[in-house]
Amino acid sequence: MSELISVSKDLRFALGNERISYLFQVSAEGLLEHLHFGGAIGVADDYPAGPQRVARGAVSEFAGVKNYNLSDTPQEYPTFARSEQRHPALHVVNAAGNTTNTLRYLSHTIVPQKPELKGLPAARGGHSETLLVTLSDQLSELRVVLSYTVYQQHDVIARSAEVFNDGDATISLQHALSSCLDLPADDYELLHLRGSWAREFNVERLPVPGGRFVIDSACGLSSNHHNPFMAIMQRGASETHGWVMGTALMYSGNFSISVERGEFDSVRISAGINPFNFTWQLSAGESFVCPEALHVFSEQGLEGMSQIWHGFIREQISPTQFKDVARPSYLNSWEANYFEVDEQRVLELADQAVDLGLELLVIDDGWFQGRNDDSGSLGDWVADSEKFPRGIDAVASDVKAKGLKFGLWFEPEMVSQNSDLYRAHPEWVLGVPDRQPSLGRNQLMLDLCRADVCDYLYQRLDSFLSSGQIDYIKWDMNRSMTEIGSAVLPAERQRETAHRYMLGLYALLDRLTSKYPNVLFENCASGGNRFDLGMLRFMAQGWPSDMSEPVGRLAVINGASHLFPPSVMASYIGPTPSHQNGRPSSLHMRRDVGFFCAARGVSLNAVDLRCDAEQLQAAVALYNATAADVVHGHFRRLLYRDNEVCWQLSSRDGERVYIGYFQILAAPNLPQKRVYPRALVATANYRLVDSGAPSRKSIFSGAALMKMGLDLRQVEQSNSTPGGDFRSWFVTLNRL
Repeated sequence: MSELISVSKDLRFALGNERISYLFQVSAEGLLEHLHFGGAIGVADDYPAGPQRVARGAVSEFAGVKNYNLSDTPQEYPTFARSEQRHPALHVVNAAGNTTNTLRYLSHTIVPQKPELKGLPAARGGHSETLLVTLSDQLSELRVVLSYTVYQQHDVIARSAEVFNDGDATISLQHALSSCLDLPADDYELLHLRGSWAREFNVERLPVPGGRFVIDSACGLSSNHHNPFMAIMQRGASETHGWVMGTALMYSGNFSISVERGEFDSVRISAGINPFNFTWQLSAGESFVCPEALHVFSEQGLEGMSQIWHGFIREQISPTQFKDVARPSYLNSWEANYFEVDEQRVLELADQAVDLGLELLVIDDGWFQGRNDDSGSLGDWVADSEKFPRGIDAVASDVKAKGLKFGLWFEPEMVSQNSDLYRAHPEWVLGVPDRQPSLGRNQLMLDLCRADVCDYLYQRLDSFLSSGQIDYIKWDMNRSMTEIGSAVLPAERQRETAHRYMLGLYALLDRLTSKYPNVLFENCASGGNRFDLGMLRFMAQGWPSDMSEPVGRLAVINGASHLFPPSVMASYIGPTPSHQNGRPSSLHMRRDVGFFCAARGVSLNAVDLRCDAEQLQAAVALYNATAADVVHGHFRRLLYRDNEVCWQLSSRDGERVYIGYFQILAAPNLPQKRVYPRALVATANYRLVDSGAPSRKSIFSGAALMKMGLDLRQVEQSNSTPGGDFRSWFVTLNRL
């Protein structure tokens, strides 16, 4: 007997746990009608609300069925036409040359294991059940299998679809989305994350408008323009009150998430591969697998939604071998050496890293043959013989002998025109005939649709990883796709290029991470240009933004935290004034903002490393001592305003609570303010340890802290930062 999924005799499907329910049914005509996604209501013979068949003016009726209009009917996986005028989940040019297809229920099965998606990353199963529902259009010989996974411990529904061509002729997929979720007419708001380079993850919240609101990417990667995530909520929902529904896509390429308020005010949320500039020729007997879409529901506001995402990503998406492992603190060579990196400089940096108490040394760009600036050598992954005459392995061995881990930067997907690889294989790049390629950072993209390209990249990285000397790889990617085409695809399949590229990338990552499971991979793409759940399935952490200046980072981390836990985010103490915005900042504030990312390090020049050694040692000591708490901990946004931000992170056992308060600009005669910690034990006592004034220690009850709040006046008294702007206050509450 299934514990999480039940099916009635009249084909009503109920999926859920003690907190959420997902319900749908098969109509008399064989269509899947959505009933409910939200708070748990259990299994019943009937429900008080659902699709209604009422007379409508000036609308058509489905297949002659009286008062049955599909534009007024919530559906699970709709197609276009036959009275449905909203954007569909599936749009197919069938063998007859038209796009009229009707998917009707054929069968279903329940499996205790969560099936893997062929060629695509997906959340793991475990304490879960999966419902597989088969739909078909016998006239078009089109078949679709919908997958729904429900978890016992996570308030998440994982959905995907696989489309089969059971006919003898090739059909063309125009639109093959992962999921569709139809909500009843109501007053909703939406929240999404938008941005650009160095200002990713800005939160935008607005009422759901009439028509369609779309966030998407067409640049070949999930992009820093819009993250593949959106939340829909009841109007006025706050951090801690009101229901919130979140949708995210486990995909790293061109995506689309749309919200459509139709003519009868019902709201449709659709998620999947972006249908713009996409078609897929599906030959007879073949199938197409859509990426996995994840839906969560919380009745405890935005914070409740984020807590669900954070726990699910840690437990079901992050690589298992790293999900509970404290990340090593590190020194990155970029700001110290830029392209002028060599063996002597690396070993000097290693000594400085040891002196500071850091645990990992990373050689960034500039280490491979002829790489003295960003104009050439990408693709030629061989150590520069002048800079590293003994090779990378020997240097890595020397670094590790000092007690450090060793890491190396790669940008495998790119190639420079000034490179041996490009001169040997100009056909290996993405591009279209007779068009001059558009360069980005003086580089082109390799065509990962090609097996020979993927094999070459695997062999080059394997040649370094097989030595056993490398503990960490920073996988960078510094441009988006232009002139999207592949020399190995015929003309009618050119619009498959972007997705085939992603399939090649995922296969390459799977080969590497499977062979080297103990190498810590970090995902980077000019910062957060491909920071998504698909990449995090292979890589335990990511670089969310090139904005390392702390004030600029506040918005990045705050926005990203709606979906991503601190355990998957990386940060470092960078130089001042900032290279991104020219703003000066104290090391104190750079340390405090970076604290709320699990992978924490330093990237400074040798002079700054020496001059700030004492403060850096203290910062690194704090990072190392709290590394496990940040990986396992629970993050909360206590406050976010134009001029002030406050975050809380609690250790998994609740014994330690860290609070960071950040004041951006100073002003005279500010009001006295308080911040209210959350999720403390009301009956316990907590000792407050103020990092700015170590001698000041006080004991407060959890109830007093949560209900009376904590005074923020100390930001003026305890911070040693010179000047009034850009101040931070960091405290720890230790449970007694």
